[in-house]
Amino acid sequence: MTLARFVRSLLLAGSVFCALAAPHAALARPGVVALEKSQYLQGDFTLNRHLSGFDKGLKSQGDFVLVPGAGLIWQTTAPFPGTTVLGPGGIVNIDANGDRNKLGTGEAQFGIFVDLISSVLEGNWSALENRFHVEFSPPGNDTWQVKLTPFGESAIGGQITDIVATGDTFVQQVRLNKPGGDFDDISLSRQQTRNLPLPDDKAALLPKAAGE
Repeated sequence: MTLARFVRSLLLAGSVFCALAAPHAALARPGVVALEKSQYLQGDFTLNRHLSGFDKGLKSQGDFVLVPGAGLIWQTTAPFPGTTVLGPGGIVNIDANGDRNKLGTGEAQFGIFVDLISSVLEGNWSALENRFHVEFSPPGNDTWQVKLTPFGESAIGGQITDIVATGDTFVQQVRLNKPGGDFDDISLSRQQTRNLPLPDDKAALLPKAAGE
């Protein structure tokens, strides 16, 4: 299960992402690390896609790097190596041989989709409140849960029933529930913030300014 396939399923509702262009402010709720402009976030992921009627999900693992405002690097190591880069200019797949396949052009929806993913990973819920009902569960034992339910009139409501994020200092789990009983589970681990610039191998995957 690649991030590109996951992204394409959400881009069916591409018009809604254009409405998510809220100012990117570090307004994370207590207990969530807010990234500074000079920082980036890195960690590992496990992505499981569960399809109704199948006992076993489709699983992939790897690591990610998020640079707010610049892009997201999603590098799958298993079951097959590959890299997906989401940036304001579009979505690029890079296979194990280094061959690039551009999946999207520089339409506004792609840059705004990066803002959407960034907001979830950073816990910047205020950036999503214009298209999602944001519900916070009572905190307990240093953990929290946030449920994002798309407004009924939005296009994304036909693709996503709700998004549930849980975590402590960082977002640790994101579950995307879909109509018909399908859902995607993303587990995040070993997360840490670091100061820019990016390592050379990561910077080469994003626009040059992200590594400076």
